[in-house]
Amino acid sequence: MASPTQNVEESYKVEPLQGSANYRTWKFSVRMVLQARELWEVVSGEEVKPETEKGGRTWEKKARKALATIALTLSAAEKEHIIECTGPKAAWDILEKLYEGKGRNRKSMLLQELFRMSMDRNGDMDSYLRTVRERMSELSTAGLKLEDDIKLAIILNGLSEQYRYLVVSLENQEKIDFDELTARLLEEELKINPPTMTVHALMSKRNLYSGGGFVEKEYRCYGCGEVGHLKRDCPKRGKEKSREKPKYTM
Repeated sequence: MASPTQNVEESYKVEPLQGSANYRTWKFSVRMVLQARELWEVVSGEEVKPETEKGGRTWEKKARKALATIALTLSAAEKEHIIECTGPKAAWDILEKLYEGKGRNRKSMLLQELFRMSMDRNGDMDSYLRTVRERMSELSTAGLKLEDDIKLAIILNGLSEQYRYLVVSLENQEKIDFDELTARLLEEELKINPPTMTVHALMSKRNLYSGGGFVEKEYRCYGCGEVGHLKRDCPKRGKEKSREKPKYTM
C-alpha cells in the first residue's frame, strides 16, 4: 500500500518546459518538486558523492532520480539540450545557461520575443502585460535594462487596432510609469469589450444565505405567476395592456 507521502509526490504536476516562454515558472516548479523529494542538494552540488561504497550508491540513486525528474518535465525539443548529460547538475546548468545566461545571444533572443509580442497572441490584456513584464525582467537580469520610452513603445506596438486612439493619447504624454499604463490599458479593455451577462445568468448568481449554505433564489413574476422573470419583464404585460378598455376622466 502506498504511503501518504508517495501519494502526494505522485500528484506533482509541472508544465513541460517550452523554452524561454515558461522557463522561470518551470525552474521554480521543478526546484520545489526536487526539494520536496529531498533531491535538490544533489542538483545544486551541495551534496557531493561520498567516497564510501554504500554512500556512493545511495548518492547515485538520488542523482538518477533527480535527472529523471528534470528530464521528464521537458518537451521533446528541450530534451535535446541535455540528452547526453549523465548527471542532474550538468543538465540543470545547461538549461540555466541557455535561458538565464547574460550573453549576447540571450539578450538578442529576449529582444526579438518582446518586439514580436502582441495582445492577439496572448488573449486578454492582463496576460499580455504580464508576459511583457516577465520578458523585460529577464532582460534586466541578463544585464540589459530598457529605457522607459522603449518599454512604452514595445507595449503599445503589441496592442490591437481597437486601441489606436489610446495609443495616440499615451504617446503624447511626456512620462508614464508601468503601473499607470497597466491601469489605463485594463480600463480601456473594459470599455472596448464590456463583460456581458444574460438576465438568466445574472439571476443564477444571486444567492440567499439559508442555514448551513447558500441556496439559489427563485424569481417569480407577480403578473402572470410564472417562474423565470420579474413582473417588469413579463412578456404578457404588453398584451394585457392592449386589451384593457380606455379610461376617461370626467
